Amino acid sequence: MKDDTNTPWIIGITASAGGLEAITALVHALPRKTGASYVIAQHMSPSHKSLMSVLVARETELPVEELSADTVPAPDTIYVTPPNKDVIFQQGMLRLSEPAGRPGSPKPSADRLFYSLADEIGERCIAIVLSGTGSDGSYGVQAVREAGGITLAQDQSTAKYDGMPASAVETGCIDLVLSPEQIGEHLKKIMAHPRDLSSLQKLDEMPGERSELLQILLARTQVDFREYKDNTVQRRIQRRMTALGMSGYEEYVKHCRNNAAEVDALYADLLISVTRFFRDPNQFERLGIELRAFIDNRPEGETMRVWVAGCATGEEAYSIAILIAEAFGGLDALGERQIQIFATDIDESALRIGRRGIYPSSAVDDIPPSLLDRYFDRDGTKVTVKQGLKQLILFSHHNVFQDPPFINIDLVSLRNLLIYFKPKLQERVLNRIHYALNPRGLLFLGTSETIGPMQMDYEIVSDRNRIFRKRSLARKGVASRIGEFQLSPPRWLGATRQHQKPPQPSTNIHKEMFEGLARSIGTNAMLVTGAHDIIRVFGNISAFVELHEESRLDLSLSLLKSPLREEAPSLCSVALKRRERRRGARHEMPGPDQTHAYLEAFPIKLSEGGESYTLLAIHTLNIDPAEAEAAAEPADLSQLRQLEADVASTREALQQTIEELQTSNEEQQSLNEELQSTNEDLQATNEELETSNEELQSSNEELLTVNEELQINASELEGVRQDLESVLQTAPLSILVIDNALQISRSSAHARERFQITEGLERMHLSQCQVPEGYPSLVQIASETFQSREAKVMHFQAGSTFVSLRSMPYFNEARDLRGVTIVISEIDSEELIAKMQMVEAMAGVGHWKLNLATNEVAWSERVFAIHGRPREKGMPTLDEALGYYLPEDLQVVNRAMENAIATREPFTFRLRIRREDGRLAHVEARGTAQLDATGRPVALIGVFAERDR
Repeated sequence: MKDDTNTPWIIGITASAGGLEAITALVHALPRKTGASYVIAQHMSPSHKSLMSVLVARETELPVEELSADTVPAPDTIYVTPPNKDVIFQQGMLRLSEPAGRPGSPKPSADRLFYSLADEIGERCIAIVLSGTGSDGSYGVQAVREAGGITLAQDQSTAKYDGMPASAVETGCIDLVLSPEQIGEHLKKIMAHPRDLSSLQKLDEMPGERSELLQILLARTQVDFREYKDNTVQRRIQRRMTALGMSGYEEYVKHCRNNAAEVDALYADLLISVTRFFRDPNQFERLGIELRAFIDNRPEGETMRVWVAGCATGEEAYSIAILIAEAFGGLDALGERQIQIFATDIDESALRIGRRGIYPSSAVDDIPPSLLDRYFDRDGTKVTVKQGLKQLILFSHHNVFQDPPFINIDLVSLRNLLIYFKPKLQERVLNRIHYALNPRGLLFLGTSETIGPMQMDYEIVSDRNRIFRKRSLARKGVASRIGEFQLSPPRWLGATRQHQKPPQPSTNIHKEMFEGLARSIGTNAMLVTGAHDIIRVFGNISAFVELHEESRLDLSLSLLKSPLREEAPSLCSVALKRRERRRGARHEMPGPDQTHAYLEAFPIKLSEGGESYTLLAIHTLNIDPAEAEAAAEPADLSQLRQLEADVASTREALQQTIEELQTSNEEQQSLNEELQSTNEDLQATNEELETSNEELQSSNEELLTVNEELQINASELEGVRQDLESVLQTAPLSILVIDNALQISRSSAHARERFQITEGLERMHLSQCQVPEGYPSLVQIASETFQSREAKVMHFQAGSTFVSLRSMPYFNEARDLRGVTIVISEIDSEELIAKMQMVEAMAGVGHWKLNLATNEVAWSERVFAIHGRPREKGMPTLDEALGYYLPEDLQVVNRAMENAIATREPFTFRLRIRREDGRLAHVEARGTAQLDATGRPVALIGVFAERDR
């Protein structure tokens, strides 16, 4: 990436629907002589010739050219991209290329143009997003901002379509939001003040002036940027000054002091919340391999905990969640597995995007096709993370170098964050991560990052892919205590190493003299701390060490074979206490080159107040038992045996005391670990500060994270509840929500009025409702729905009102029946009946209905008249209605009705009936089956008319 101030400015302008109006307004306001080149990437139909060049040329005096071949951009010239091509800036030229996105993706691609500008010229580019639909350009502006360029977006209130500018603004990477006319005018200020960091670079010599602005930031945001790299802070301050058209640093400080919005803008700029899905694919591929191996060797049922620090807008956190889900066999295979992923950042706007899990459609280009449909939903303009994946991640505000770290973490992703920190802060953060990781936990860094002075505490899994593993035997504070005995510099001196003088030759001579002396005292020896930890081995002690499944996995005297294991701690303690050499008893330890062995301890005191060490040598003897027994006199032998018995007894008592002391010491150490401080101040020397609530504070941090997620969920649920209440209050329907106990949990305003439900009465039983006359029993309907677990639909007439009643069960995700919803719609039939009666009177046609559930028959007035049946006799029964047909015609009627019920096909017939007055009448009937919501026949309906022969 170039940032040479001699590089000409190149301004990328992108738009889509409604973009022509915005582009013409912008170019009309462009300054005449700036030396900048303008590249327009307007989404256009790939199959039609574009008139964009002609239309733009009418609005400006600047030359306008349509790109056709590789072109070196000329100053003060506008270049228009032709249809169905992408434009990129590469090797100093504007080049056309075939579209690289999906078949339906917009062309030309704004993201691709912005990426190329960021890679090639960095700080000398400007990205402008104008009116349009979709989200093209959203990832490109992030790349431009990360490279140090300026990003502008059209004010949504002036955009014909606000999709593209709104999506760009949501990334948090837009410097200014203006109308197209204002953008043109603002470019004059940007060009008039080219970037010059010299004034800011002098601030290092004036810490008072520099710290003033950082102090304003600290007071406003509670984030201390003093340990960020100077160049990073300088570039971001200069970006803001350039965007505002300011040339003086003092002027900008004054502006920030009186303008909280600008402080927030500078804060957002310093955060650089830029990320993508599966950024650096090769590294993520290797991480996936390591995660699969880690999970395969993991005890069943154990919770897996992951911390993604500096997660920005969440793409990296979701990428790692996908790798974990794939290692388990996919989302469906996760089941009840305990997986916790903590995604943290200090940028609240970025965290909100991560929590929503909705990203521009251009994000699809970074996601492997094999994973896209399994973990995301697409709807054309955006991609949404599936709910099952989203539930694995807790997004939380957390400052990695100020707030207490999480604990018991299996994987920490700390990518592209350390590159912004000074060495001292890098080591501070890495030590916090080391504390958070479980033994053998993984650390995942960015491409340009390394563990630096922490190499003693991590082993390299893949240096190329920046994956490291915490050493399971790492111990706190060891390196700082044994600096004089190590040939390599201790890790505690890593932050101050650059300020020390080069080591003098005498230092190496002293180390060599010590090693030579140690090897002279004992061919096989160990350097032991006061806590009986082994920090240096001379020679080969493998013959005197045993390791089995019950052994403590720490490098201490407990690894020695018995009886050396029991004797060594007391021997070292006595030597240190008396400050003189001590020799242990001789023990039978058969081996290839010895029959006996004994220990010899040499105390070492470095300085007053410093820690004491012991050089413990193991000497071997080769004694022939027969010769030793023949040479000993009987009296001496007896006395020797007595002394050995006394020594054995004393050793046994001493061993008992040692075991009790060790047990007590382990309990004290365990208690001490639980009471570690939450506010360790790990500066250059990384001295540990012990307080009483380290673990409690870390646990509290996790609870705060969970609580924050619950508050967000509660807020979303409250919004849904309000929407539901609004629907229930305004819906022209009677809606009742019934629980398993037939109690009304919710009801619409129309239902409360219809069934006289007392407002505010909690959990009123359904049987207490005042059911209008003509309505069936609601309790019976709800009970039948509970029993059948299927929807039930009824149509009936209550007085002059036609009523449609639907009773539908609802379930949770596990298909457990939660309750029943009853929805009732009513239609006033008086006007409808009056119109039908007039139609019947004019056409001489009546209508009828047969309820298949109850066999009830309903006739209109005209049907009564055709049958000669007085209205006073009431509705006939089904048998009575069929009895009017002549016996030889009755079979035709029954067959037509049965066929309509079975096949849902309409029927028609012309037959004869015997009227009540005895007259024979010829009639025509037409009918069809009426179906419910499930497609089941519930009634037969039709028309009826008298005909001539």
